[in-house]
Amino acid sequence: MFEKILLPMDGSELAERALPYGRELARKFGAELILFHVCSPEHNQQKHMHKVYLDSQARSLERSLKGGEPKGTEVKVTTRVETGEPQENVCNLVEKNDIGLIVMAAVGASGVKVGKMLGSVTDQICRTVPIPVMVIRGQNDRRISSRKQLINRILLTLDGSDLSKLAIPVAEELAAKLKVPITLFQMTHMAIPYGNYDWTADGILPAEYNRLVKDEERRVQTEISALDEELKGKGFEVTHSVTSGFGFDAAEEIIQTGKKAGADLIVMSTHGRSGLRRWVLGSIAEKVLRYSEIPVLLVNARAS
Repeated sequence: MFEKILLPMDGSELAERALPYGRELARKFGAELILFHVCSPEHNQQKHMHKVYLDSQARSLERSLKGGEPKGTEVKVTTRVETGEPQENVCNLVEKNDIGLIVMAAVGASGVKVGKMLGSVTDQICRTVPIPVMVIRGQNDRRISSRKQLINRILLTLDGSDLSKLAIPVAEELAAKLKVPITLFQMTHMAIPYGNYDWTADGILPAEYNRLVKDEERRVQTEISALDEELKGKGFEVTHSVTSGFGFDAAEEIIQTGKKAGADLIVMSTHGRSGLRRWVLGSIAEKVLRYSEIPVLLVNARAS
């Protein structure tokens, strides 16, 4: 699935935080790593300097990848420097070179931008490219460097829609190659009351509304349990979590569930447009991307 992995780099320390994740995935998948920088036209004279920088990073990666697993797998590291606009150049590279995954860093919640390849460009790439994008947030470098493996559990977020299910095969492939468990998460949708109700003055919900809520909870539990059993039948270690959609922030629930599960990666779908279709898509994915302390892998609906 991930035969070529693209790492957009802008020369900043923040961008370099994507390198360990690219290295780990390249090692497990036997994928080619492509380090990529885009110079703006006004900085084209500095193109050679960026190539020297990328080549240095490539040599460091190659040294660290020697003797990696699986045994006998050779990981190729290449570099490319182009002139233009980051989003356009990245999209062209993905289209013409059969890239399977992009791994890149993002800005912090404060909105501070470091380098032209980060910030709004990350958002544009996530919306535009028809392949999965893993976004790395600023984390404790010492904690990361002390871990034998960066990704040890995956949180797979679903909402019951066909679009959200596009993330399932990606999570399966990652879990299989990394040999890690999956935690499934789904949130019930708010039941919408209909008909004429006699709402009581003390705020007690009508029995019919309570029934709708319970029916929705049972439906989601049945759906997520069926997927749980299906994945276990394929040999995966799986747990699942379902929370109520009444009065809760979906993005915050995803983030908190990831923390409770001890997940190192959130995998979820996004349609890549500004409109909404079900809670797991659109603005919810954007909010998770902004506030999650662990990497988020977005599967664009265009991947289908």
